[in-house]
Amino acid sequence: MEKSESETQRRVPWWNKIAIYPMSAFLLIVGLLVARVVWQYFSPFTLIEDEAHYWEWSRYLDWSYYSKGPGVAWTIWTSTSLLGTSEFAIRIPAAIAAAIGTWSVATMTKEHFDDKRLVFVSALLYACVPGFAVAAMVMTIDSPYVALWALASLFALRAILSGTSKSWISFGMCIAIGFIFKYTILLILPGVILAAIVSRGHRNKFKLSWFLMGTVVSGVGLIPVIMWNANHDWATVRHLLGHLGAPGGDTQPTQAYHSDPWTILWMFEYIALQVLVGGPVVILAIYGWYNARRFAPKRTQIVISTMIAIGLPILAFYFVVSLVTQTEGNWAMAAFVTLIPPAAWAVVDGVERNSIHVKFAWGAAVFIAIFVLALFPGATWIAKIPRVGDSVPLYRMTGMREHAQAAQSSMNDLEAYTGQKPIVISDHYGRASLLAFYLPGRPIVYCSSAQVGGRKTQYDMWTHTDLTDPETLAPLLGRPGLLFGGQEHHWTCAFDDLRNIGSLENEPKENKTSYIGFNFHTFESWVPQSHVDIEQQEPEITTP
Repeated sequence: MEKSESETQRRVPWWNKIAIYPMSAFLLIVGLLVARVVWQYFSPFTLIEDEAHYWEWSRYLDWSYYSKGPGVAWTIWTSTSLLGTSEFAIRIPAAIAAAIGTWSVATMTKEHFDDKRLVFVSALLYACVPGFAVAAMVMTIDSPYVALWALASLFALRAILSGTSKSWISFGMCIAIGFIFKYTILLILPGVILAAIVSRGHRNKFKLSWFLMGTVVSGVGLIPVIMWNANHDWATVRHLLGHLGAPGGDTQPTQAYHSDPWTILWMFEYIALQVLVGGPVVILAIYGWYNARRFAPKRTQIVISTMIAIGLPILAFYFVVSLVTQTEGNWAMAAFVTLIPPAAWAVVDGVERNSIHVKFAWGAAVFIAIFVLALFPGATWIAKIPRVGDSVPLYRMTGMREHAQAAQSSMNDLEAYTGQKPIVISDHYGRASLLAFYLPGRPIVYCSSAQVGGRKTQYDMWTHTDLTDPETLAPLLGRPGLLFGGQEHHWTCAFDDLRNIGSLENEPKENKTSYIGFNFHTFESWVPQSHVDIEQQEPEITTP
């Protein structure tokens, strides 16, 4: 059992002088931002599939898109308009968003804890959350979404704990902007209500009218998404229902072989993923809540409980989802934002009391932060380490330039042979987007997923890439095609003649092959085949 504060002398950590320096948190935030931007500028890595797909969205600005709101597309469009189209321009908003999120957490810590050392520790712990650190390096929806969740939490805590009712308007604005990045930011609303309940009796009166005004303001973010969906048969709703396998979703019974059967292991996988994405900060937050009840004044206990409450509903929501379908690690990671200040309190308190458990978790958190920060620059070297290297998904961000060159060479040969310009079709939206970015001239690339029993994608929403639209199909008919992925029967229905040309140079995925097809005539004749038939027709391809 740990000794109480009265039984042991509190120790001063070696980093105390750094933490008490007023500008330490600011300098840390700026230093991390500069380091990330410099790395992104010199990074040799190619875009990952989601980055390329969101870039595709930015080429055709709209009020919303098939699976997400317009936030990520508008952001990438702004960045590439200012800096030119490049991997660096696409990724830099992620680093900026991480800096905004870190500042928001550091500020909420400063406003609600008396010990100013916690501000620096909170800023450092933001970088210690593996999910946040990775999101800061690649441009997906996660880094901006988490930053806006952090800003919304900052304003909500001001309103709840400090009685600044007008902050509810800023809170609503953050949700409105966050919604166009990721819809689940709405789950902060029940979190804030829970936080208000937890802190009752220890704060100023909760002014419901201001909270409702903030909620109304948050609804502004729904307008562009609703407008777009109303004109597109509520495609996003169908997409979300499809994730759950619910009626009305964008998956069909004929696709059953694409999904794994239900298992209770999904629930345990969800829990494990949250621990992995949140890292030791989750453990430190639990220590913060528990130890504050023993060693901290009542005010600190209330602040910690209020902050933790904000993140609980989103964790609970996806826990329930995990009982229905398989989840992904980043879905609930915004919950970790308001766990950081309690974790920071646990660090300072635990180190001063010489708590072995807290010091171990603190050391593990810092180690993970350093590891993740060095992961991208050192990924090539780490991938060469026996056993460890196999877990580094280097294939996701290398080789696409060479792969696109090989594709262009095949297209040139095909054009020389047929006298017609080939069309490029992939069975997956991610590969289609990567090819669109890396092929010379950045041509239109098509995605056939929905045409052969797969899920719809944004490519099916755009007229110029919709392979069911007669006007789109007219100039494609009769032309040869360079085809990526899928099984032979996915392509024989659309081309008179098909040839398997194997994996092109630097093929990023195992057991993936490419084809050339002759005389395209639409996918209208495609007929679903059973799982047995598909296995029998699986081409034997040697992994390069």
